[in-house]
Amino acid sequence: MPFAALSGVSWLACSRAKNGGERVMRFLGTCTALAATLAASSVGAQTTVVLNSGLGAAEGATLVDGSRYEARRDGKYTIGFSNVFTGNSWVIQLLEEAQWRADQFPEIERYIVTDANFDPAKQVADIEDMLAQGVDAIVINPTSPVAVVPVLEKAYDAGVAIIIVAADAETEKATVRILADQVKFGRDGGEFLAAAMGGKGKVIALRGIAGISVDTDRWAGAAEAFAKNPEIEVVGEVYAQWSYDQGRQACESLALAHPQIDGVWSSGGAMTQACIEVFSELGRDLVPMTGEANNGFFGAWQKNRDSGFDSIAPQNPTWMVAEGIAAAVGVLNGQDIYTEYQVVSEPFTSADLDKLYRPDLNDSYWVGSILPDDKLKELYGN
Repeated sequence: MPFAALSGVSWLACSRAKNGGERVMRFLGTCTALAATLAASSVGAQTTVVLNSGLGAAEGATLVDGSRYEARRDGKYTIGFSNVFTGNSWVIQLLEEAQWRADQFPEIERYIVTDANFDPAKQVADIEDMLAQGVDAIVINPTSPVAVVPVLEKAYDAGVAIIIVAADAETEKATVRILADQVKFGRDGGEFLAAAMGGKGKVIALRGIAGISVDTDRWAGAAEAFAKNPEIEVVGEVYAQWSYDQGRQACESLALAHPQIDGVWSSGGAMTQACIEVFSELGRDLVPMTGEANNGFFGAWQKNRDSGFDSIAPQNPTWMVAEGIAAAVGVLNGQDIYTEYQVVSEPFTSADLDKLYRPDLNDSYWVGSILPDDKLKELYGN
């Protein structure tokens, strides 16, 4: 079994992390755990699951009761991933990483992927179909925090391991949750913007997808920061689905409608990149904007840094679903896995740009991938 199969982190990534400083090291994964896992494993043995070190057990988390899954512990697993949609580069990379991670586990005999295309009813039907196919675990990025709950609870009661990733669902009947602190994501951006604007001015907001908990929580965090600065006024907001193309349309529309814009709060890096380009094309001075750990955005930030542009990049790593698959295997294998994990990360700043921006990869690459470098160059090489 290759080294990377045991941790989801390639030796090349480990080497790059060591050269990139402590924060990059945390972001890319645990390299010391890789060596320890290798020493503890042997060919043909049950895979020892080591989750990415960018995850930490959430406050109040306990170990999963592995006895619920003993009947499924035969080392031959069918795992389903119910995806919310496939409509931007973040999700495309997520899918690639999840497939790569699944391929590392000989225990996974079948890996099923479905796409709900934003439709909660379709996601419910997809999960029903997975249950009919005899899945042992379901990894889900929910379309709705409420609509999918009955079918998830049905699956959980039937002894299927339920792994909720990226966005949450309002149920206690989940085996594992792997989430980023999306409120912090929005708050960090809002606080940066408020400071950069001197606590006053007009802001436009580029939001994600209406109704998804990630968007709701990020905006709640931003609103919390803005509420502490009563002279900041949000003059317009548009849902642009975290995509570059829709971000361009939304930013252009807002820019033309509002002659005074002093800051841009953005829920996603590709949208921020698009907005930087729109402002430049319209001949408007760049204002402070918030972003995310996306290569295209980092490139635009670096290009304009010398002229005074500044930003911040909260992290929402694409590898959460991949680690959900690994957690499912760990649970089914009877290993110690916690009931809830949270992404442990601080936003990137201009001090991180030169370490993280990769001019050899195109704009669609999201920084911190667990994919081996040769795969990244195959997918994103210029």
